[in-house]
Amino acid sequence: MKFHTAATLLAASCASSPSTISSAFAFSALSTPQRAIDRNNLSRRKIHDFATTTRWMSTISDPSTTGKSVGAATGFTNDVASSAPWVGDYDSLVNGSAEAASKSAARTYMNNFKGETAAHIIYSKLLEHNVEVVNGYSGGAILPLLDQFHQNHPRHGGKKKIRWITNSNESSSGHVAEGIAKSSTEPDGKLAAGIVVATSGPGATNLVTPVTDAMCDGVPLIVLCGQAATTAPQDAFQSCPAVEIMRPVTKWSYQIKSAAEVPFAMDYAFYVSRHGRPGPVFIDLPKDLQIQQLTDELVEKFLGGLGSFVEDLEHNRRNDNQFVRLIPDTTAIHLGPTDSGLSFQVDKAGELKPVESGHDAYHLDHHNTDVIYMGVDYAKIYEQTEGRKMGKLGAEDGLMKEMVGLIKNAKRPFIIAGQGANDASKELMELAETLQIPVATTLHALGTFDERHPLATNMIGMHGHATPNYLVQDCDLLICIGSRFDDRIIGRPSDFIPAARQASKEGRGGVIHVDVRFSENAKQVKPDYFVHSTGKKFLQAVNSAIRADPPKDTRRTREWIKRKQSLEKEFPVKINKYPQITYTVEDEDGNKHEVVRSKMCCQGVIHEMNRQLLETGKIDDSIFTTGVGIHQMATAQLITWTQPRQMLSSGSLGTMGVSTGYCMGAKLANPTKICISIDGDGSFNMTFTELKTIGEEKIPVKLMILDNESQMMVEYWQRLFHDERYIAVRNKSPKYVTLASAFGIKGIYCESQEELPEKMRQFLFDYDDEPVLFHVRIERTPCLPMVAPGQPLDNMILTDEDFEVDLSAAPS
Repeated sequence: MKFHTAATLLAASCASSPSTISSAFAFSALSTPQRAIDRNNLSRRKIHDFATTTRWMSTISDPSTTGKSVGAATGFTNDVASSAPWVGDYDSLVNGSAEAASKSAARTYMNNFKGETAAHIIYSKLLEHNVEVVNGYSGGAILPLLDQFHQNHPRHGGKKKIRWITNSNESSSGHVAEGIAKSSTEPDGKLAAGIVVATSGPGATNLVTPVTDAMCDGVPLIVLCGQAATTAPQDAFQSCPAVEIMRPVTKWSYQIKSAAEVPFAMDYAFYVSRHGRPGPVFIDLPKDLQIQQLTDELVEKFLGGLGSFVEDLEHNRRNDNQFVRLIPDTTAIHLGPTDSGLSFQVDKAGELKPVESGHDAYHLDHHNTDVIYMGVDYAKIYEQTEGRKMGKLGAEDGLMKEMVGLIKNAKRPFIIAGQGANDASKELMELAETLQIPVATTLHALGTFDERHPLATNMIGMHGHATPNYLVQDCDLLICIGSRFDDRIIGRPSDFIPAARQASKEGRGGVIHVDVRFSENAKQVKPDYFVHSTGKKFLQAVNSAIRADPPKDTRRTREWIKRKQSLEKEFPVKINKYPQITYTVEDEDGNKHEVVRSKMCCQGVIHEMNRQLLETGKIDDSIFTTGVGIHQMATAQLITWTQPRQMLSSGSLGTMGVSTGYCMGAKLANPTKICISIDGDGSFNMTFTELKTIGEEKIPVKLMILDNESQMMVEYWQRLFHDERYIAVRNKSPKYVTLASAFGIKGIYCESQEELPEKMRQFLFDYDDEPVLFHVRIERTPCLPMVAPGQPLDNMILTDEDFEVDLSAAPS
């Protein structure tokens, strides 16, 4: 019951003509089954014209109507052979109603699980979706599902089992699952979903932070939590309104009402969490329903109670308590709420296939139209406003030709690659090399453009390198691929990219923004061209067009590249050097002697790690995780990023304490990789209970703690904005090596620059098959460069000295 990527009807109706697209949009492009019926003058309840029915029904269900396989990695070259008809029950359509066909298909789908309990079905679905590891914590309300994971459960019978890992708390379970999701991809190129299982009440509320973290950073997560039985009294033990608590921080939050819903709910959860911009899904599981068995009677009761999803918006919203609804006169079903649900069909093979059934924000965020928009604001998408144009991505004329011409002729082009470019590093490299365009990356895209390449400018933004911050402000064309123009990237919005804005007015540049979510169009920065597609398909289309018609002037960016090289020499990331100090020490025998030692800073330690990994050729085989703070930004600045998804960190939410869990998840998902957690003492102190799990499960991660006994990033804000009144930022660190040994984990301690190279070597290369903790004592230093709050991106603090700041700009 795997999902198949469905082609959007808009793309089907577009061909390659901008005018065709406009007319398609004027009528919503036959995208809703209901509108298709109205257009063909079909009745609401019965369909009499078999030929018409066949034509539009196959259109909404069959990807071949576009002539292209939208889900294919090569996007623009994989033609679908022919228009294969829909494989549903046409006899039911002709003789009675599409409703009967929908129910028949749904019945076939549910019969695959007849006789199973809801808990059994959930485990079966996890297997079906290739889940290999599940993290969680026990509790009474989740016992039926938890029992499915036991090695002696009769369901296994020698078959493949999912690895169960018990964490020290539910919050850590969530962070480990995030680490799995962030660092692993499925064959379809999308991130795999991390899975968490926990009990009701505090089990669910402890997961709010990792769930919110996943929502903010676009991480696919499926959280399965127990709940008090439906027969339990009000305010029963460990019951809480988990669905309502989770709803604002998930893509979908739902409580199961019947075992009959579970197959649909699990498939929907995997689809929603992994498609569009990925994110978390929460499913609440009342204990009595976990043991409810799917019987013929329950199936028929469920099918008989299905409501309808019609054109009446208020009617649909009044019935949002129904998870599964039939779309009248079609074989499609609607899953989820009215304003944030999607439509699917169930074919005779028992597979759910997504179909586009609207052009609201939620549908457009999950179904790429592969369309280029110019002068279109989302709030006015149905209006034919002056200056509005649309064109097909990959077309040979229209907006595609204009956009490619702009890219080819720009003299100071600049690329910002965001998380949406992580699956397109090869295509990104081709475009950058062909047109000699400098490339910067966001925090979540570090490594998608190899920083050993001369066109790499490294991370952009508040704590980014100076070079990309200066270049983006001076570029005449900004190409932003898969990034949402986060506030940490653009600085003061009104002063962002002034040169590109001027070039736009003069018709020689501007902004091209590529994003899978249509709702990002002009949300932060108004683009000249908004491309509603994936970064990969955009780059494939542009590269194909450039190969067909290469630019005549191959030297137009020569001065621009010289400018980049000059900035890199002038503004490197600086590393503090400390003088050597002579100490008198006493050995174990009481003999005194002198030693020469020098202190260390965060940046110097990370620089040494990077040097050794580069020189040994191990950098490509490494995955790094961080907490949040100075160590996080110094890692982003000073590691040489070479591979996509090599840096796992909490970006938008800025969650301290995630590094250990992320690192565990990365190692579980990538056992052959070197997985290194670079953490600060403040972050590590929040979740070091996971040393218990690491020791028990023998997960061979490498944990480095950069200990300055401070939350240095916040301390620096207090220095700048609060007259050095330091409060709640100093730590009294434990002996981390001793702590590690208590859990059977090897520990190494370093407190001077002179001993760092050898101890770093031991940490990185002497313990491949066991976990190791490296405690490094460092001085308190800020992370520079830094763009102060409320300042333009090119107004950076470059040196550690006192200066005046805008006290009205609140730091965060």
